[in-house]
Amino acid sequence: MTRPFDLLLSGGTVLDPATGFHGPGDVAVVSGKIAAIGPSLPRDQAVHTLDVRGLYVTPGLIDFHVHSYWGVNPYGLDLDPICAATGVTATVDAGSAGPVNFPGFKRLIHAPSRARMLAFVALAQHGVLHAPGELTDLRFADPEAAARTVAENREIAAGIKVRLHRKAVGDNGREALRLAIEAGESCRAPVMVHIGDTGLWIEEIVDTLRPGDIVTHCYTPQQPAIVDPAGRLRGAVRRARERGVIFDVGHAGGHFDFQLVRSALDGGLAPDIISTDLHGRLGPSNPVVDLPTTMSKFLALGMSLDQVVAACTINAARAIGWEDRLGSVAVGREADLAVLSLTEDRVSLRDSVGGELTAGQRLAVRWTIRAGSVFRAPG
Repeated sequence: MTRPFDLLLSGGTVLDPATGFHGPGDVAVVSGKIAAIGPSLPRDQAVHTLDVRGLYVTPGLIDFHVHSYWGVNPYGLDLDPICAATGVTATVDAGSAGPVNFPGFKRLIHAPSRARMLAFVALAQHGVLHAPGELTDLRFADPEAAARTVAENREIAAGIKVRLHRKAVGDNGREALRLAIEAGESCRAPVMVHIGDTGLWIEEIVDTLRPGDIVTHCYTPQQPAIVDPAGRLRGAVRRARERGVIFDVGHAGGHFDFQLVRSALDGGLAPDIISTDLHGRLGPSNPVVDLPTTMSKFLALGMSLDQVVAACTINAARAIGWEDRLGSVAVGREADLAVLSLTEDRVSLRDSVGGELTAGQRLAVRWTIRAGSVFRAPG
């Protein structure tokens, strides 16, 4: 008997913030694409069936801030196996490559990876560096080449990245920001700005950004932070959000403070995008762990499941103009899916400054599905 479906996800709850659908539904896959979504699709019509009763079927997760240029960049980490184990079907590298070495990222990371490996292109010719900082000497800034690299690689390149902390730019923060905006305008793409321990006031940074530009490490406790010493959200930050500046978590090992997050949430600044900033210098005991763990932290801090999933799917896709390709469970789309469990389970979660939070539930991944191929999470 011919079976029209290659794969059927049967009995689960489809949660798709892109369309607003949250309810029971089966998902059928043919030739790596979503072929049907509906109640009680016939199991005997599928070559392979996953029983996902009690689980959530969401768009494949997008980790919007990582460093994946392993073996070349000092921050690089081999993320492809981590993605397959954690529901992540696409990542966005945050400037590990600049215009000089971007062709290597394209061939060595993007091309062979199972997950989609996209990237912001660094303003610095050679990408981000650990030491010395990549823009402590502005002769290494190349806005023209960075913009050209984005314009010529739209299938991979998401925008321009600049780090403004003192280690990266020394006293050159203001000029580095200006050059990054110049590059972003030239290639008509967003600029991702790393904040934390900057020589510029946060007001100057966010006032300079355009609608669609991205503040990453938005909850960093490193000064100047988005909240004032009394814990109040700064007015310039609120106004930036209102005019369309995007705020991304970029958790990392030093940029996430539970108390600061609570203050920002109380002030009305929930993250647009939840991301990890996984990289090769974090070490095995890092507080980030993975994207589902980071998502669980925001559930524990009061965001709804729909909000949290949106922040790792359609919001991230829209930020780089990929909402027509990523971030939705829709017929005709490539079958990039995550199958998640939300379990009632006491778990201790850590921030980047020694804080701990005991949560009553956590998200975990059962299966990652990339273009119809199924990867079972360990455990």
